Amino acid sequence: MSDERTCKICGHTSTDYRQFSGKTGMCVPCKAGQDKEKLKAAAAKRRSTKDTAAARKAASAKARASRRASATAKRKAEKQAAVDAAKADRAANRQVKQSNLRINIAKRELAIRHLSRQHLLPFVLRMEPDDYLPGWVHKDICARLEQFEKDILDKKSPRLMLQMPPRHGKSQLASVNFPAWYLGRNPKHEIISATYAGSLAKEFSKKVRGLMREPRYKQVFPKCHLNKDSQNIDGWHTTVGGGYVPAGTDGGITGKGAHCLIIDDPVKNAEEAESATQRASVQAWYSSTAYTRLSPGGGVLIIQTRWHDDDLSGWLENKMHAGDGEDWEIVRYPAVALKNERYRKKGEALHPERYPAPALNRIERAVGPRVWDALYQQHPVAEDGTYFTKDMMHYYTGSPPARMHYYAAWDFAIGKLDRNDYTVGVTVGVDMEDNIWVVDCRRGRWDSFEIAEQVVDMHKEFNAQLTGVERGQLSMAIGPYLDKRIQEEKQYHLALKDLPPGKRDKESRARVIQGRMRQGKVFFPRNALWMTEMKEEMMKFPLGQHDDMVDALAYVGLLLQDMSPPPELKDPDPYAKGWRKRMKTQLTVPRAGIAHGGSFMRR
Repeated sequence: MSDERTCKICGHTSTDYRQFSGKTGMCVPCKAGQDKEKLKAAAAKRRSTKDTAAARKAASAKARASRRASATAKRKAEKQAAVDAAKADRAANRQVKQSNLRINIAKRELAIRHLSRQHLLPFVLRMEPDDYLPGWVHKDICARLEQFEKDILDKKSPRLMLQMPPRHGKSQLASVNFPAWYLGRNPKHEIISATYAGSLAKEFSKKVRGLMREPRYKQVFPKCHLNKDSQNIDGWHTTVGGGYVPAGTDGGITGKGAHCLIIDDPVKNAEEAESATQRASVQAWYSSTAYTRLSPGGGVLIIQTRWHDDDLSGWLENKMHAGDGEDWEIVRYPAVALKNERYRKKGEALHPERYPAPALNRIERAVGPRVWDALYQQHPVAEDGTYFTKDMMHYYTGSPPARMHYYAAWDFAIGKLDRNDYTVGVTVGVDMEDNIWVVDCRRGRWDSFEIAEQVVDMHKEFNAQLTGVERGQLSMAIGPYLDKRIQEEKQYHLALKDLPPGKRDKESRARVIQGRMRQGKVFFPRNALWMTEMKEEMMKFPLGQHDDMVDALAYVGLLLQDMSPPPELKDPDPYAKGWRKRMKTQLTVPRAGIAHGGSFMRR
C-alpha cells in the first residue's frame, strides 16, 4: 500500500510515487517544468552574465578607445599647437629677417649712394651695373680723375693726359660717366667736351644727359637737376647755371666757358694724324679756341689713343719738354706692359678680362708693328724705328772715299717761324761700288733769298753733278733768287733737275732710299753735328714731328734711281783704263777734308 502524494505545485494527487520526483514534493511534470524554468533561468542568468561581461568589456573597450582617442586628440592638439607655435615663430623670424633685410638694404643703398657721390668708380658701377667690367686700369683712372676734380676745385689748373689703347673703355669712363659725376658734385660748373668731330661730341652729350635723367642718378645727386628749358644735345644746363657743351676740333666754341675741358681723341684716323695740315689745325684749335674758354683755375683733360709723335698730346708734351709749354701729368697705359709696373708685370695685358694676352698677340700680328706701337703701346715712334731701323744705319768715321760723283737734293719750306717746316739740303757721294755716302746736310728756317744762298754755297763746296728739287710752287718761287745768286757766284754749271711730283705719299717717296739702306749701301757720318737730328727723324719716320731731312734724302734716292753709271772719273794715270778700275785705285787715297759745322769743308 502506498501513500497518497500531492504535488505542491499543481496539487495533483496520486498514490503512484512514480508520478512524483523524489522528495521535492512536485510531480514529475512540475518537476520537469521547474527544472526547465531553472535551466531557462540559469541560461538567462548565464546570458545576462555574459551580456553584462560583454557590456562591461564593451564599456571597458569604449572607455579605452575613448581614452586613446582623447590621448590621440590631445597629442594631435599638442602637436598642432607646437606646429602652430613653430609657424608663428617662423613667421615672426621671417618678419624680423625681412625687417632687418629691409633695414640692411636701406643701409646698403644709402652707403652706395654715399660712395657714388664721393668716388667715381662706385658711381659707374651703379649707373652701369651689368655692362661695365672694371679692371685695375679703370680704378687707377678713376683715382686720377677724382684728383683732377679736386685740383679744379682748389683752382690749381690741372693738366692731365691719359693715353690708352682703343676699345678699353676710356671714352665711356672719361667722356660719359665722369662729366655726369662731376656735374652732380658741382652743378654750377661748366664742362666743354670735345672730340675730332662735332657729331661724336653730340653723341657723348646725349649719353651724359641720359645718365642725369636716370632715377638712380637723382637718388645719388638729388640737388642736381637739368634745366627744363635747356636740354638740347648741342648744349644744355643745370637749374643752378652749370652746363655741358659738346664741340668738335673743327668747330668753334664762341661764348662758352669751361671749368673742365675734356678732349677725347682729337685725331680721327691715321690719314689725319699723318697730315701736317690737319695736325696744325688741331693745335691751332686748341691754342686759339678751346684753351681760351677755360675759367680761372680750370682743368684740361686729354684722353686719347696715340697716332703720331706730333698729335695734340705729342705736341703739348714736346712744348713742355722744350720749356715753352705747361706742365702736364702724362699717364701712358700700353696694351702690353713694357716693364714691371705697380699693378702688373712686364708682358701682361692691360685689361685681361676684355683683351687677354692671346687676343692682343693676334691684334699685333694683324695691324703690324707701326700701328701696334702707336695705337696700342702709346709710343708712336718705336725706339728702334719702324720704317728705317737701327740695323739699317751704317756709319763711317773720318773722311769718305776721295773719288766720288756728288749729287744733292733739296726739300724747300719757306718761312722763319717756329711753326714752319725746315728747308733741308742733302749732298751725297756715289763711289764706284754704287755706295751712297751722305757727306753734308743743311737745315734751317730761311726766306727765299737765304734758301738760294744755301743752295749755291752747297754746290760751290761739292760741285754736285745734279741738284734735285721737287717740281712745284716752292721751287718756282725760289727760282728768281736762285738764278740771281748763280749769276753772282758764276756757278753756271749748277744743274737743277725737277723731280716728278707724282709720289706724294712720303713713305712711297722714301722707298728707294729705304731699299738701298737695307742693302747696306748707304753710309752716314757718325760724328757730323747734324747726324743726331737726322737719325731721330729717320727713327721716327713717318710718325715723327719733323721729316724734312728724310724727305731731302728721299729726293736723293729718286734722283739716283733711274740714272746710268756715272761718267769716267779723270785720273792722272794714262795707263789706267776704265773708270771702275781707276776708282779702285783711288779708294785708298784719303780725301782732303774735315768735318766742320756739319759739313765736309775743303781746304
